[in-house]
Amino acid sequence: MTSRDALNLYLESPHTSAILIHAFVVDVAAGPGTGLRTHADAAAYARSIVHLDPIFRQRLHRYPGDIHYPFWVDDPDADVDSHVTVTHQQDGDVEIVRRRTVELSREFFDFTTGPAWQLHFLVDLHGVDGVPDGGTVMIAKFHHSAIDGVSASDLISRMLSPTPAEPRPETAEVPVPGRVRAFSRVPADLVRLAAVAVRWSTRSRAGTPPASSTAVPATRFNGDKEPDMSWDLAWFDLDRIRRVKSAYPGTTVNDMLTAIISLALSTYLEERGELPASSLSISMPMSTRSLTDATTANQLTPMMVDLHTDVRDPAERLRKIHESLVAAKESVARSTERTGPPHPLGALPSVVVPVIGALTRAPSIDPATAPVTTMLSNVSYGRGPLALLGAPVVGCYGVLPAVRGVHLTHSARSVGTSISLSVAANAQSLPDIEHYMDVVRHALDLLDPDVDTTRA
Repeated sequence: MTSRDALNLYLESPHTSAILIHAFVVDVAAGPGTGLRTHADAAAYARSIVHLDPIFRQRLHRYPGDIHYPFWVDDPDADVDSHVTVTHQQDGDVEIVRRRTVELSREFFDFTTGPAWQLHFLVDLHGVDGVPDGGTVMIAKFHHSAIDGVSASDLISRMLSPTPAEPRPETAEVPVPGRVRAFSRVPADLVRLAAVAVRWSTRSRAGTPPASSTAVPATRFNGDKEPDMSWDLAWFDLDRIRRVKSAYPGTTVNDMLTAIISLALSTYLEERGELPASSLSISMPMSTRSLTDATTANQLTPMMVDLHTDVRDPAERLRKIHESLVAAKESVARSTERTGPPHPLGALPSVVVPVIGALTRAPSIDPATAPVTTMLSNVSYGRGPLALLGAPVVGCYGVLPAVRGVHLTHSARSVGTSISLSVAANAQSLPDIEHYMDVVRHALDLLDPDVDTTRA
């Protein structure tokens, strides 16, 4: 495990979750049979796909005192059956998907029990928004120290492929050092960290300045609050979003989603008399797989983007957001190029991480500024068909947990012609999440030239 991966393990807390949730809506009635209904069915399905990736059979090997970063090692005794659950809907329980999604997002992995993955099936659903009558929702749960969102989407695409999928290519096994050898490497690791830090601090002299970020006005979604998760999602027609973006040449679906969030956020804050005069911002992960040769499981870097919430006209705001996204991607590419020096986070010895965590101050309860206002994760499963036991996947959603200091996050997931935008928030910051979702839906209307939003 690299330092970048291990940070997701060491710094996880009720304030900052490292749980990955990828969920899929299955139209069982459109499939060849009755679908997956029992725990035996779920276990049989899991056993049929565990050969696709080492994550299904690897457990965490951790050192006493964290003198060395952990390793993922093969566990020949991994119990597949214990990693799956099946939940039947009780009569009238239309909140089952929302409730179970929140519960699973809050429940941390017990790494002593085996590999860091779970599959949860909510079956025979009726009256649930976005789910066909009698449908199933499969919730795949992983830990961020083992896999990032891009790799998880690739894995699940192979899991749900209508045709047999190829396993991920095996990588060379890394020998696991003993405790004495691991401890003896600590002084050399500290020296390496110092050298990397010096190179990073002087990189601007070499003509490669790091990407910069600017603080923005703090809102009700910043500061320090006790964990209290709320979550909801809105479903959209992806073809409609593509039609709307065609009215703004050069823009992308990601531009549209970012503009929808910008409009929803500013509308919500303005309704409460809390919209700052200057612009707010959003953070979203950008894959660096094409930019580096890293072998870490997490090959993402945060990209800060101006939301232009100080621009009143929706069309002009979308255009400016598009320009800001292009500039942000170029900035990340420059700062992550192969020839640049490594980031100190990639050279942290394991023993240093707890010290950093202890020295990191919690944000002020009521700060004047914040590094970022909100976050967005956007993953597409494309137009290609996905299926569970022959039944088609007709929708998907994800969860991006709110973290300390950023109590409003957004997760976009698309498959076929369906796209979802889910929201996770601290319930103290967003006590009326259903209203916020209505504002999110209305934001698309504001961008749609075929919708007259001036009418009452």
